[in-house]
Amino acid sequence: MNKFIRFSFWLIFIISALILALAFIEPKDAYVTRTVVINAPKRPLFEQLVQFPNWNNWSTLLSVDSSASITYTGAQGQPGSTLDWKGDDGKIGSGTIRNEGVDSTTLHYSFTVTKPASWEADGTISVTDTGDYAKVTWTFHKHFPFLANAILIVFDLEKYMGTDMERSLSKLKQYIETGTEPLVDIREVQYPGGLVAGIRDTMQWSEMQTFFGDTYSLFSNAPADKMTGPPIGIFYDWDTVNHKADIFAGIPVSGTDIPVNGITFSEIQASKAFKVTYKGSYENSEAIHKALDKHIASKGLTKWLTIEEYIMYPANEKDSRKFVTNIYALVQ
Repeated sequence: MNKFIRFSFWLIFIISALILALAFIEPKDAYVTRTVVINAPKRPLFEQLVQFPNWNNWSTLLSVDSSASITYTGAQGQPGSTLDWKGDDGKIGSGTIRNEGVDSTTLHYSFTVTKPASWEADGTISVTDTGDYAKVTWTFHKHFPFLANAILIVFDLEKYMGTDMERSLSKLKQYIETGTEPLVDIREVQYPGGLVAGIRDTMQWSEMQTFFGDTYSLFSNAPADKMTGPPIGIFYDWDTVNHKADIFAGIPVSGTDIPVNGITFSEIQASKAFKVTYKGSYENSEAIHKALDKHIASKGLTKWLTIEEYIMYPANEKDSRKFVTNIYALVQ
């Protein structure tokens, strides 16, 4: 019996010493990072992340327990705002995610679980531009005090948290890229107005491409110093029933002394406007116009004119995926 007691003592001592030694070796801070690249503009994508109610669209945590109670406090998107959840202790338990600060690219958050156990963590979610896409980087950080950090010997936090983070980011990408409404970066601007030269006509939608091309070709020999901007299209009416449009295709000019036959002049007044820079084929731009209309309606304003400004277009770019169009909705 004495031998057994001594053996047990030495076994406990050795195990304790081993845990102590490993605790010295193991880091006290564990980090898990996952990234995803999404075809979306940075600014509205970041809003999707900092507004906690939007997490219902993609968070794996919130989808595990459909009966969980989710509440929000504070001004969403601002420091101090929270997402509080109360669910089944066997599924997601209870806890709080709190906005600890926001800069131009990064949300700093704290993550507190109260049930079934109590523990705290923190992290960041950032969005950066990568050309035509945006990269979301999600970092989770957990501090383990000395001795408690020995649990990392057997507990794979990288796998435990990383799997859920990967699933959430995958759902975020799918939600943004395949959603019924495009994620659009709408900016309030002042449209400068000015004089434009061109041709106005009413036509079927199917005739528009030829109309624009023929009109812009008229200016091929016009003095370059008389033209003050890229080609534009002014849309006075867009008939979705008969698929017809009342359009002015033209080019901003400095005066009416333009030696081009058949053109007329129109003066556009300066106006408050909402602007979207759209990249891609014209066939897919209708959703952008709808998003602008919805945004304007939400502001209680009325659109009185739509102007498209063609930066990269068929005359200077053959790949429609690289077309660049500034779309302005002038409001009053």
